[in-house]
Amino acid sequence: MSTPEEITIWHPADVFSDNPTAHKDCALIILNQPLELEVTLYAKIWENSVYKVAADGGANRIRDLNISHQGNDLEVDLVIGDLDSILPEVTKYWEDRGVEIEHDSDQYSTDYMKAVNHIWSPERPKPLNIVAIGGLGGRVDQGLSMLHHLYLFQKDYASGKMFLLSSENVTFLLKSGKHKIKAQENFHSIGLGKNVGIIPMKEPSSITTKGLEWDVTDWQTEFGGQLSTSNHVMEEWVTIETTKDVLFTIDLKFSSQQSG
Repeated sequence: MSTPEEITIWHPADVFSDNPTAHKDCALIILNQPLELEVTLYAKIWENSVYKVAADGGANRIRDLNISHQGNDLEVDLVIGDLDSILPEVTKYWEDRGVEIEHDSDQYSTDYMKAVNHIWSPERPKPLNIVAIGGLGGRVDQGLSMLHHLYLFQKDYASGKMFLLSSENVTFLLKSGKHKIKAQENFHSIGLGKNVGIIPMKEPSSITTKGLEWDVTDWQTEFGGQLSTSNHVMEEWVTIETTKDVLFTIDLKFSSQQSG
C-alpha cells in the first residue's frame, strides 16, 4: 500500500509507444475475446512485450488474426489453461511453432488466473507489468469476474501493474494512496480519450482529483451513493488521491477521432 509520501506513476498508453518508458518489462495475456483493434496496433503491443501468454481460447484468437492478416505473425511463448476452448487445429498450429502448451486442470481458477499465476510466480527474477487483452469484452458476468480478479491480484505493485485492455478502454486499479496518471498521450493512430471513470471496488472511498473537468476534494464515493463516471480529462497529468482501492478507466481514441 502506498504511503502518503509516495506517488505511483502510471503510463496507461505506453504499450502503444515507439519508446515505452513504463512497459519495458511487460507481459501480455491474450484472453478468449475478439481482437478488434487494427492489426498494426497489436503488432506494436507485441513489439513492446517481452513475454506473451495465450489463455486457452485466446490461442484461437491469435491464430485467426495471423491467418486473416498475412505478414503479421504474432507469436506467443505459452498457451495455458484447462484447454477446453482451444481447437485441435489451433493446438497443432502452435505446437508446430514450438510453443509450449500447458494443461492446468484446476477447476477453481479461471484461465486468466492461471496465466497471471504463471507470469507473477515467485520464480520470476524481476517484476513484470501485465496487459490483459480482451479483459472487459463479452458477457457482463465475465467482465465483472475480470474486475474481481484484478482487485484480488493487485494486492500491491511489487510484482508489477496490471492493465485490462479492450478495444475501447484501458482499466487499472489504484491502491489507496496518491497516483499520477499520464492521461493525454497519442501514438500514431491511437491515443487516450477524454472520458474517465473512478469506481470504488470493495468499499466506499474518499477521493481527491486534479486535472479533470469536474475535480473533487475529499469526495465520498460508493455503490448506492455517488459515482464518478463520464468525467473528462483536462490536463496531461491527472492526480488522484484515494483512501481505498478504486478502479480507473479511460477510453481509447483513434486517428479518425483525433480532431474530436
